Amino acid sequence: MVMRSKVGFKLLGVNLLSLLVALVGLLLVMQYLATRQILEWHGERVEFTARLVLAEYLRKIERVTQAASLLADNPSYGELLAAGDGESLRRLATLMINATGLHVLTITDAKGIIQARAHDPEAIGVNISTNPLVRAALKGKDAVRMTQWQDSIVLSATSPIHFENKVVGVMLTGMLVDRGFVESLSRPGAEVAIFYANRLVVNSFKALPEAALNEIRRSKELAAAGSAPPTRVQSLKLGDQDYTLFYLPLEEEDVKPWENLIVVGVNRRVMDASLGTLKLVIFGIGGAAALVGALLSVWLSWGMRRQIKHLTEGTRQAAIDEEAGDIPVTNLDELGELAESFNTMLRALREKTRDLKEERDRVAANADFLAMIVHDIKAPLTGVRLTIEALQDETLPPEINHKLQGIIQRSEGLLLHLHNVLDLSRFEAGSLALHPEAVPPGFVIHRLLHHFSPLAQHQGVALTAVLAPDLPSLHLDEHSLERVLANLLVNALAATMKGGEIKVEARILSGSEPREVEIIVADTGCGMKSEQQEHLFEKYPSGAQKRGGSGLGLHICRTLVEVNRGRIWVESEPGRGSRFHLAFPAFPAGGEAGEPEEERAAAS
Repeated sequence: MVMRSKVGFKLLGVNLLSLLVALVGLLLVMQYLATRQILEWHGERVEFTARLVLAEYLRKIERVTQAASLLADNPSYGELLAAGDGESLRRLATLMINATGLHVLTITDAKGIIQARAHDPEAIGVNISTNPLVRAALKGKDAVRMTQWQDSIVLSATSPIHFENKVVGVMLTGMLVDRGFVESLSRPGAEVAIFYANRLVVNSFKALPEAALNEIRRSKELAAAGSAPPTRVQSLKLGDQDYTLFYLPLEEEDVKPWENLIVVGVNRRVMDASLGTLKLVIFGIGGAAALVGALLSVWLSWGMRRQIKHLTEGTRQAAIDEEAGDIPVTNLDELGELAESFNTMLRALREKTRDLKEERDRVAANADFLAMIVHDIKAPLTGVRLTIEALQDETLPPEINHKLQGIIQRSEGLLLHLHNVLDLSRFEAGSLALHPEAVPPGFVIHRLLHHFSPLAQHQGVALTAVLAPDLPSLHLDEHSLERVLANLLVNALAATMKGGEIKVEARILSGSEPREVEIIVADTGCGMKSEQQEHLFEKYPSGAQKRGGSGLGLHICRTLVEVNRGRIWVESEPGRGSRFHLAFPAFPAGGEAGEPEEERAAAS
């Protein structure tokens, strides 16, 4: 038993598969976009923290520079230095360091000797003229510098102190950049380290082993070795934590870049947690959407399956029963429209079927009635013919024999006409019985010539046959072939005058595939015009009654030839007679029944 897959299950499978593919694609796109957004946000966070540290660093430099310049421009410091009032200078320096928030405030004289130092009073009297910043200020120039002091970085600035247009001292200010500074700027999960002269000085990375710090140094060196601009982002594993590192130079250094820079590392733990939460949310939404979509697909497919089931059962029932009822319409979609259209067709089919049954019954009744009439007429006609043939005698006068032969000819024509009417009515009623078999054409032709020879002799017409040797049998109904040839011979006798000739030829049609046998009935009668030939095989053609016929003979000939898979055509010219051609398929070679030798000899 062949298992057939149902359309409903196919539709459900297609819907679910389409939903799954679309959902997977949507989830992948959503995950890609969301992951990309989180990574961008993570990178922006790292860069923002680095920019914030750099901004605070630059703000400290600006504060130190402004403080040194403003304090040096205060005339009080120049007057006190010129007067040598060190005590007043120290009191004023202490007040200013507390007011400005500076970590370093030092005042020297014109020789570079410290006169006041608010953050370290014990250093008073020390000569710091060798300090590059102090040396630049003694020459009348402002200067700023970053230096390392223990585990901190000092941002220092100097400015010359003038009195009466002379440099009488130096104002040195400074602020510390230490671990407290970077910790105050660090955000949760973000750490900051500052390198000075390629040395890690300030570091807020907590509880990192030395190996992890070496990784930061190595990563900085790899970033500095690149050919791109001095800004790098790298991923690095520090200890058991994964960080994204961002490198930002502290200064625009043309000679030794990447020596003084800020390193910001943001722990990827927060980002990974966000990605994990995102995946859970996306796949949770996707799973819920898949469940809802699957339920909708099942519901829609069930409705379609129900309508398709009704259509299938309705068409199957219509194929079995011509009076099948309408198909239930359960959907208002295209399937419902299809069911409505099919119901309209079924109603029209039922009406046509009833009409056809009525017409068939009427035609069958007519055929039965005609068969009864033919049977009732045929019996007395046959008796009349036999009686007339018995009355014919050579002792009778010729004119009497001629009249008797005319009666026989008329009765033969009447019988043929009755058979034509009967065959046509049976064909139109669909009750014409055919029995295709292997029929020797020579035998049938010889039998008909023997039957019509007396009529031809009485009419003074020569009736001959020319049969090709080794004719194959025909694959057709023998009664149909006899009826066709009889009609053609009767028409030929009617059209041929005394002294004329009727010839029946049979030969293998050359060039035909599969093999065909051609039978030709040729006469030397009056012939036909081309316009007569166009409608010759129609039922009741115009002019048939003028030629003495009913108009059914050639029509039934074409009908019987075509139902036996044959062809019929005519060649005729006025005054030169007519040639009617028949072509029938030969019996297959494997089952061919040959003609008896004596029949073949008689036909030749």
